[in-house]
Amino acid sequence: MEVKTKQLISISEAAKIFGIGRDRLYRLAYTDPTMPIVKIGQYMKVNSVLFSDWLNEATRQGRNL
Repeated sequence: MEVKTKQLISISEAAKIFGIGRDRLYRLAYTDPTMPIVKIGQYMKVNSVLFSDWLNEATRQGRNL
């Protein structure tokens, strides 16, 4: 049986998984339009697959997050 990873995760979950501060991720979600998030009602969800790609690209570019 194959275990699937959730595609949409909360910002708190993303912070734990990717090792980034929760408050920092919230700030990025509100200020960086390139961050792969989607609003579902009042909640913001991070697309975990695209977020991993986004982080890799930010690293390649030498960006400060």
